[in-house]
Amino acid sequence: MKNQTVLNAIRKICKGQPVKVTSQGKTITVQARRKLRDLQREIRLTGKVEDGFLQIPLPEARVSVLTKDSTVVVDSASMTRVYGANMRLIGAYYVALVNGGEKEYLVRAQMKGYDDVWQRVPITNLTKEEVTIPALKMHRMRKVDLDEVLVTATRIKFFYRGDTLIYDATAFRMPEGSMLDDLIRQLPGVTMNNDGEIFVNGRKIDELLLGSRSFFGGNKKVLMQNLPYYTVKHLKVYEKQTDMSEALGYDVEPRKYVMDVNLKEEYSKGYIANVEAAAGTENRWLGRAFALRFTDRTRLTLLGNANNVNETRHIGESGHWTPNNMPRSIMTTHSAAAEIAYYAKGDKLKETLRAEFTSQTDEQTLRQRREQFLPSSTPTSLTESFSRQGNRRLSLHNTLSLKDPTWIYTDAVFEYVQRDGSSHSDFEQWDDSLTATLRSAGINEGITWRGQMNVQGAFNLGENQRVTFITIVEHNEEALQQSTAYKQTLFSQGQVTRNLYNADDISNRKTWGSANISYRRELGNRFNFHISDNLSYTSERNHDYLYHPDTLLLVSQLDALAAITDPHNSYNSYGQITQNSIGASLYRTDTYRYSDDNPFTIQYDRFKIGISAPVRQERLSYQRGALDTLASQTTLFLNASASFRIMTRDGKHDIRFNVSHDRQAASLMDRITFRDDSQPLVVKLGNPNLNGQVTSRLSGNFYPGYANQQRYHLSISFDYHHRDVAQAVTYAPVTGVYTYQPMNVCGAYTANTALYFIRTFGEKRFWTMSTSADASLHHDKDHAMLAGETESHVNTVNTLTLHDESFIQYERSTLNLRATGDFSWRHSEGRMFDFAVLNVLDYRYGLTARYTLPKINTTLAADATMYSRRGYGSTELNSDDFLLNASISQPFLKDRLFARLESFDLLHQLNTTQYMVNAQGRIETWYRSLPHYVMLHLIWHFNKNPKKK
Repeated sequence: MKNQTVLNAIRKICKGQPVKVTSQGKTITVQARRKLRDLQREIRLTGKVEDGFLQIPLPEARVSVLTKDSTVVVDSASMTRVYGANMRLIGAYYVALVNGGEKEYLVRAQMKGYDDVWQRVPITNLTKEEVTIPALKMHRMRKVDLDEVLVTATRIKFFYRGDTLIYDATAFRMPEGSMLDDLIRQLPGVTMNNDGEIFVNGRKIDELLLGSRSFFGGNKKVLMQNLPYYTVKHLKVYEKQTDMSEALGYDVEPRKYVMDVNLKEEYSKGYIANVEAAAGTENRWLGRAFALRFTDRTRLTLLGNANNVNETRHIGESGHWTPNNMPRSIMTTHSAAAEIAYYAKGDKLKETLRAEFTSQTDEQTLRQRREQFLPSSTPTSLTESFSRQGNRRLSLHNTLSLKDPTWIYTDAVFEYVQRDGSSHSDFEQWDDSLTATLRSAGINEGITWRGQMNVQGAFNLGENQRVTFITIVEHNEEALQQSTAYKQTLFSQGQVTRNLYNADDISNRKTWGSANISYRRELGNRFNFHISDNLSYTSERNHDYLYHPDTLLLVSQLDALAAITDPHNSYNSYGQITQNSIGASLYRTDTYRYSDDNPFTIQYDRFKIGISAPVRQERLSYQRGALDTLASQTTLFLNASASFRIMTRDGKHDIRFNVSHDRQAASLMDRITFRDDSQPLVVKLGNPNLNGQVTSRLSGNFYPGYANQQRYHLSISFDYHHRDVAQAVTYAPVTGVYTYQPMNVCGAYTANTALYFIRTFGEKRFWTMSTSADASLHHDKDHAMLAGETESHVNTVNTLTLHDESFIQYERSTLNLRATGDFSWRHSEGRMFDFAVLNVLDYRYGLTARYTLPKINTTLAADATMYSRRGYGSTELNSDDFLLNASISQPFLKDRLFARLESFDLLHQLNTTQYMVNAQGRIETWYRSLPHYVMLHLIWHFNKNPKKK
């Protein structure tokens, strides 16, 4: 090329080629352009448009796509409307096809009455066929002329958005002073037990989140009892990906079923604080404080609590004041806790440090009646006891989670506990006449500490492959001293009395570690293969030295221990367990979408089959009196599981089946030949012929789609125990001594079925009805024999339980009325010739009411319930108890100060009972519960938001 500069010559040569020629000084650069197929490749841009304040869809919006030089590429993107329950619009999604050659696009949303919204969309990954754009949030113009209209609306309490159930917290009229737990109890389809476990349409919530983030280590009660209801905007229920799945970009673990508490915008940053003080009759008192400070990146939580009222239920809020779930002790608690959390942008890094201290005293009084099912005999024992247990616990917890560039999780825990206690009891053993009595008194004290370190990680290994690892190390130690004085009297051969003092020095040291590595690969056609190996090691040292002093003293207070040692009931043991388990599974994924026009799909496991082969080696060195042995056992089992899930393409119906077969080895300690008669009237034996457990499980669940303001859930399950371990009992009528020994039983099973149904009806949906019915059949087997017999008898008892809990509720504005009913019938039949058929019936019915007077905002609440019991062996338990509770509350100082006067059990009727039947006998237990009392609460709320810049 004559008369051409080098630069121009190169440009002519490269003309038409996918390269770019540039020069800087004497340097000429030839750079390859993106491939032509990349320039021609179409990319789908998707997103949604909504009102930025109301968060409602805006399907009338016009969405355009432009290049960065403002050239219009797509004038009006196609818009898809997504509908939920009752054809309520829950989403407006747009789709636009653009050329992959551009590095960046601009998306614009326009609508009459709204300001334009722009969103920059960088194209950074040409291999992706779809780019999801953050929601375009449009805001109304500052000045818009509107015609005058009168609008009357009824707020919808809950609706579905895709696979998410959303409760609108602002649609519930709650009394001032209510907390999050009060609100949750009012949600349609939601139940909550006394342990704080939440169930939505019969399915248990795995975690309660605040703003899509874990709160206080997953402690639901801390959040529910301290967060004011008025700060909540939405409660969302959905299946959430785990952090590992989010980091790797696909589901690698089962999703968690969560309830996500979303705060109103004005409470999403700043401070929230509550202080409560209460005093009542019967020397009842309470004080607690809660403070929460949070931003987008940090969260600080402080709380303190002191009370002697171990009661969290609220008058007029639920129908759970049943005798069997009343508090079973009088507990005094002093506690303080703090948590600080940091979140990097996009939650790619999360770190949480939590410290807790609790001092607690628990006093329990009980009376128990127990019948033993034996051939030609039904011995009955009566027990009355009192115990006081105190403990002081310090806990430190630090977690760190990293999601980018790979997933790393660490968890460090340290706990320290001091305990002390005392007890006394009176025991009587009856056959045809009084056989024996036993009086006892005891004291104890001990220290326990534990440290644990958990490190987990996962990363993608090339395309469609993944490796995960888990390493856990834990060490704990316990030192316990206890002393008991016994006075035993036998009446079978005259009246013989024996006094005995036991002092125990107990120690346990345990070190445990586990390492797991797994590999997963996609096989194509949505099939996946997963293999894992888990190696664990456990080392444990125990000793229990028993001494017989001549008075009630702890071991640390005794001298000359060798002279008072009981060698036959003292032991040393050192055990080691090494287990390696290899597992493999094959599964296939599938997808569904809530609308044919909805571009977004949801992935789930359609079926999964898996096997695991644990190899377990155990060694135990055991010394007790003249017994000094070294035992070992090696076991290899093959466990299997399978699951199958059917989802309709629109996601409206969900059917799930699970089946598993599991084998476990018997405890090597239980297989040692030993005899422990340290406690009067009780002897414990080992069993060298003991085998392990073999269990098969089958379960199924049906979740039909939500329609016509109703929903139901059907479940079934069946557990079959091919072989199980039970504590066989031998009874000596002459001495009243019970001898216990682990033995195998075969053929026990349990079958369950349950139906949950809820429906909202009426033109304005003021009415709600719900029923939760379940039935279970328990085929129980156990061993029992009389002293002198050469062979134990296998007792078989079938117990059929029918249960139903229903309510119908009317709620309009601040008026809430609920009629409740509940019955539980247990029918037990034994295959022993002298077994009397048992029919026990517990039922209740009642009414709860709550109303807030307009203008003055005074809230009145009451619940009245009749509890009835029939068929108990103890006549004092066959009773009718009428429970009446009432409260009145009033807000002051613009709802910042709140006063509530409560009265529990106005008629002094309620106590706590528990009933149990199995193949060995039946047990009826009465517990002392909180006394009736009246209490006045004063609660102060405070919140502060940062000033807008």
